[in-house]
Amino acid sequence: MESIVTVIIVVALILTAGLNIFQTSLDTQEQLMNSWQEMEERTDDRVRTDLTPISATVQNNGGLVQLTLKNNGRTSLTNFDEWDIFMQYYSSGDVYHTDWYPYTSGAPGGNQWTATIYTDAAGGIPELYEPGILNPDEELLLQLNIAPGIALTTTNRLTLSANNGITASTIITR
Repeated sequence: MESIVTVIIVVALILTAGLNIFQTSLDTQEQLMNSWQEMEERTDDRVRTDLTPISATVQNNGGLVQLTLKNNGRTSLTNFDEWDIFMQYYSSGDVYHTDWYPYTSGAPGGNQWTATIYTDAAGGIPELYEPGILNPDEELLLQLNIAPGIALTTTNRLTLSANNGITASTIITR
């Protein structure tokens, strides 16, 4: 009789442990599935994104770079404060710089950038649909203040990375 009670307790403990392991396995599989779906959504977002540099100019004695990009993809882009802008350039005296620049929503100060969205940047036609969101076929005018300025007769590179991981890069000569 005593051994039957012991057997029942041991079997109950084994069943409880087995069910706990099974539940943990199910929870882990669910987390893995959710992570996989999020990864697929991010990948799809990247595949549908295409930022194409249209033009780049250097002004103000090399202290201001203006870059126009067109959203040729099918994804709308926002949150410019989460974007990264890098500039590799030469200042006077052939000093090489590789710098990251923070975003500002107002006029850019020293070593800052801002963005303005246009339907047609060259024509100065502002965006009308969903202000503040770079929709497909709209153009983005980046204004980047650089200190020290870009030297004359140099070849430089500007690279940007959007918050979904897509990058665009262009060569800028002065």
